[in-house]
Amino acid sequence: MKSERKGLMTMAADQRRTTWADLVVIQEGPSRFRIAGLMVAGGCAGAAVAYLLDPQRGHTRRAHLRDQASHATHELQDGLGVLARDAGNRGRGVVAGARYRIRGGSADDRVLHERVRAELGRHVTHAHAVEISVAGGVVTLAGEVLAGEAEHAQRGIRHIPGVRRVEPSWSVHRDAADVPRLQGGRPRRPTPELLQERWAPTTRLLAGAGAVTILSMARRLPGPIRWMARCAGGALAVRAATNLPMKRITGITAGRRAVDLDDAISIGAPIEQIWPLVSDYTVFAKLMPDVREIRRSADGRLSHWTIAGPAGVPVRFDAVETKRQENREIAWKTTEGQLVAHTGAIRLMPEPGGRTRVQVRLTYNPVAGAVGHAIAAMLGANPAHRMKQDLMRLKSYAEARATQPVRT
Repeated sequence: MKSERKGLMTMAADQRRTTWADLVVIQEGPSRFRIAGLMVAGGCAGAAVAYLLDPQRGHTRRAHLRDQASHATHELQDGLGVLARDAGNRGRGVVAGARYRIRGGSADDRVLHERVRAELGRHVTHAHAVEISVAGGVVTLAGEVLAGEAEHAQRGIRHIPGVRRVEPSWSVHRDAADVPRLQGGRPRRPTPELLQERWAPTTRLLAGAGAVTILSMARRLPGPIRWMARCAGGALAVRAATNLPMKRITGITAGRRAVDLDDAISIGAPIEQIWPLVSDYTVFAKLMPDVREIRRSADGRLSHWTIAGPAGVPVRFDAVETKRQENREIAWKTTEGQLVAHTGAIRLMPEPGGRTRVQVRLTYNPVAGAVGHAIAAMLGANPAHRMKQDLMRLKSYAEARATQPVRT
């Protein structure tokens, strides 16, 4: 009995030692990760302090950081103001819509006529070709209309509060070729807000909240469904944050437009001196360090460019002029099949005092669309920053030439 009792006490002691050892291991794991995290955070903090307190360039860096923080604050305030106004307008619209649905049935024929005219403009391309008459809530439609728009217009008018019946007596045409009143114009179809290219601030806020909800609930779903929910939530979050359609974010089917760049600068020189610089592409190789080579065709319309891309990798493309207005504007686009498709335009506008305003607009579709643009910016190849630097070089070069004495 004594030996059995000793054996049981030894086993219990071993179990207690094992339990304490396990607890020590369990506690040591997170502590090691915590210590490693603190070391990394400390290293980053030290690097940031050394970067900002550098004796030579620290003042400039701090001023730049302060300007960026101030700009971000102003952008946030403006965004919140726009969001508040949009949400307020939408709230008042919902209240007015509810009141309209409740009390709209008592509207007289004159008010009902205006409502029908407003609704008709949402569905019919040539609303001026339709004649409306209202009597006792009965709407009569006369005139001319296209076959593809008649049914949509009638359905929309029937849902107007106060409309008892719709009597179409108009002439429906499948083809507008022989009907003068139906010439021109573009077909109108109400586009749901989520399918529009640009979302309103309230829509972006609600979409972002929906994305966060989807991502938080995805943890409770089974494996395949969880990953699908995370992908959908991530895509919705990116869409709400960038306010760009998915084709521009990914670059798929976006054509030449995935990223828009627009910048301008005022130069102290007349248009007559600046136009030769912007209209002759070969000068760009002298002004822009990223432009390595430019070759123009015999007629001057086609040009072959070699520029430095991300990480110094050369990017080559062919471009063709699409517009040239002397001393005013020049526009171009890349030919079909280029790796980085883009369009661009340079416009010159006179300013008082013999100055010239140079405006550059560029739309391009890099590899992976707006995502590729963001990656290039992180790698130090931000096209917007490069454009601003190139405009500053053009300004310095043009103003230096303007101050040089004329040789006789």
